[in-house]
Amino acid sequence: MQIVMKRKIDISEIDKWPGSWAGTDEDLEYGRRIMELMKPFIRGLLNSSYSSKTMKVHIDNLWLLGGHIIKHINYHKENRKQDPRFLLTRFIDSFDGPNISDLSEYEQKSFDRTCRKYYKYLVKNVLNKI
Repeated sequence: MQIVMKRKIDISEIDKWPGSWAGTDEDLEYGRRIMELMKPFIRGLLNSSYSSKTMKVHIDNLWLLGGHIIKHINYHKENRKQDPRFLLTRFIDSFDGPNISDLSEYEQKSFDRTCRKYYKYLVKNVLNKI
């Protein structure tokens, strides 16, 4: 599925995210399932009044979140069987996202903002329909 954008943000690589996260074929399938949950949120960002810079930051942070989840399921194989919605809400909430050790304090705060925004979207549009 290709996402059409109204602004000058190159998101043509978005469908390649699962491959960039994957270490195994199992990761690729799980990553695709995560992407299906992220795509409507990304479409909403692209249709919002956010600046291109802000949207790019949110999109980059979503890529980071997906990669973090795939890394987690590789360290904790039992979680591979979990629905991606469950793991997403295990890692993000209305306060913040997971702590990423490689991020500066500023980058972590930015990542947390994206996670809060995405969590609110998930609660409103995905989780309440289960």
